[in-house]
Amino acid sequence: AIEDSSKSSVYKATQLLYEEIIKNCSDHKLSNYAGDIYIDYDSNENVGRVHTNNMVIIFNEMGTGITGKNNPHPNVDDFFSGWEYDSNNHGEQGWWYPTDENDPNPYKWRKKDTGELKGWTKGIASKRMFYDALQTVSNQFGDIVKIEIEGRIGKIGD
Repeated sequence: AIEDSSKSSVYKATQLLYEEIIKNCSDHKLSNYAGDIYIDYDSNENVGRVHTNNMVIIFNEMGTGITGKNNPHPNVDDFFSGWEYDSNNHGEQGWWYPTDENDPNPYKWRKKDTGELKGWTKGIASKRMFYDALQTVSNQFGDIVKIEIEGRIGKIGD
């Protein structure tokens, strides 16, 4: 019963982590990228994982440019050991990037010769959707385990 509770606790925590990340993405107006966030659970190893390879999500998680450097991710070394802020030394001048009409950035310019739309930025602060979700679920994990065990063997205390 305890082993089953352990497995169901990890599975439940992985589900909650995924849901919290999706909520955090929505809070940061990134819900259109939710389809690029994946949840995996290996019942043989009892390991759950939530992940993405989408660079828009990763850039928003970690932060970029001088703005990100001034508002960095709290765990750069653990998650992305090689992450650099303002790697091209744009500083306060920022940079122009290719974009489209759906980009919420108000600083846009269209090249007259090609018609290409460009957006200007100094980068973005870390939005920490994954990190904050992990903190939330980690703080709930003891309660998750207790609920799962009690569901299998009965009440175990106050």
